[in-house]
Amino acid sequence: MSKLMRKFLLAVIAPLLIMGILSFGLTAFLVNRFAEDERYSQLEREANIIKEALAENRPVPREIQGFMTKDGVTERIDGRGRQFVELPILEDLQQKDRIEVQGNRLLTYQLTSGETVITTIREAPLASSALDGVYLAIGVALFVTLLLAAGLAYYMGRQFIRPIIELRGVAKQIGDGRKDVTLPVRPNDEVGELINAVDEMQEQLVQKDVLQKSFIAGITHDLRTPLAIIRNETEALAAGVIPVEELPEVTDSIIEEADRLGLLIDETLVYSKLAGGMMPLDQSEVALDSLVQETVERLRSTFSKDQVILTVETEPVRLVVDRRMFERVLVNFLMNAQVATPNGSEVRVQLTPMELTVEDAGSGVAEADRATIWDLYVKQTGGSGHGLGLAISRLILDSHGLEYGVRDSSLKGACFYIRF
Repeated sequence: MSKLMRKFLLAVIAPLLIMGILSFGLTAFLVNRFAEDERYSQLEREANIIKEALAENRPVPREIQGFMTKDGVTERIDGRGRQFVELPILEDLQQKDRIEVQGNRLLTYQLTSGETVITTIREAPLASSALDGVYLAIGVALFVTLLLAAGLAYYMGRQFIRPIIELRGVAKQIGDGRKDVTLPVRPNDEVGELINAVDEMQEQLVQKDVLQKSFIAGITHDLRTPLAIIRNETEALAAGVIPVEELPEVTDSIIEEADRLGLLIDETLVYSKLAGGMMPLDQSEVALDSLVQETVERLRSTFSKDQVILTVETEPVRLVVDRRMFERVLVNFLMNAQVATPNGSEVRVQLTPMELTVEDAGSGVAEADRATIWDLYVKQTGGSGHGLGLAISRLILDSHGLEYGVRDSSLKGACFYIRF
């Protein structure tokens, strides 16, 4: 039996057992109380019968016996007549009282008539064998009820717990790396919702596995290409086969490829730190309009080389952000727009109190790709980057709690936005 089943049975049976014991005790108390009241009524009737028999000078019925006390002398009266006895215990009794004689619990009733006191005595109901059958019936009913409850709880518990036990096995298989696992049948309750959650988790793990393999393949390719170029050109330099007049071009190429490697490594480290929460934000109140203007002016010459017109419109906006991280997001949006925009077209930056937008006149982003474009190592069509820029931007914006996305631009291209 599983631990969960034992806990389930204990949770069901323990309250029933406590309730049964309390019910048995309360029933026994009420039955005894009722029987005791009935016994006192019987004793009162017998005392009255003895009183009438004495008054009419006739014998007392055989099934009745009692005691008559007068002037300190006590006589036992029954169907056989009278007999003097000494019973000090009968003194100072209340009208209805309880006494114990030789370990037996007795009920007494006293009827006073002038100077004569008639006392009748009967065994207390709780000690009476007449109630043994009642108590036995109650005990048997309680025992049978507990057995039936335990059986029903065990059956129902197995129905409830079976999917959870099967789900535990499935979770172990998923943990071992298996992807072709079969989930249990999903009941229409919280267990079914748990199975649905595990199903979603499995799908996400598969997607992350595919994404991880894609990321490793992409990083490997992006590292291998510049390294191959650097190696080939360095070997050519070492062999002395490059003419002197081509040396500046070759060295510039080596430097360019080394810078590309450095940028890739830097972006990978930044993404790793952001994803692992190891890069805390240094947030302060920033004048976003000044930040946008400064960033645009710094990149304007880069856009001019490709004959791309860079325009900017800002309104005064102050926001608590990490200036360096927010600037990184803006630069990424701008460089993506530069790559996407044809020569002679416009890239427009607008800042309002509601949002910051970067629009281009490129081919735009298909609606089906607007959710996945922020994923790790997903590149825009025609992009020359490593597929890390937007993934890093997503982590930065998420850590700031800002809303962001991409939509169609009024320039017929893409419009990346950040809402405040």
